[in-house]
Amino acid sequence: MNVRRCVLTAIAAMSVATSVCAQGTTAVKPLPGYVCMMLNLTEQQSMDSSVQVPVRANPSLSAPILGSAPNTLAVREPVKPVNGFVEALFPNGQTVWVMANSLRPYHSLGDPTAKCIPALMSNGRPGFIHPH
Repeated sequence: MNVRRCVLTAIAAMSVATSVCAQGTTAVKPLPGYVCMMLNLTEQQSMDSSVQVPVRANPSLSAPILGSAPNTLAVREPVKPVNGFVEALFPNGQTVWVMANSLRPYHSLGDPTAKCIPALMSNGRPGFIHPH
């Protein structure tokens, strides 16, 4: 396995572990009406901590920035851009808006057969189930 593949596998594994195990939480049930999407970043961008994708309070470039998007997001389905933004859930459960061109369908770089399902976690917040 080459170094690039090792790095990508490690990044994918960390994002999975973080989304499910950050606070010792467990998935309670799938979140209907949401689909997993991931940031549309190059390999170099994903390894550069200065590259941030803002999430906003409303679907507008002038709306307040509420934070930075995590690598995987639960996006409202069907995905319907409003002013170039899509509605998503922030890890704290807050509804946020992300530029649609900043996202792509979910896929695991380390395991192309991996699936992602947005879920309600035992702490009441959104998270993800990664069935095999």
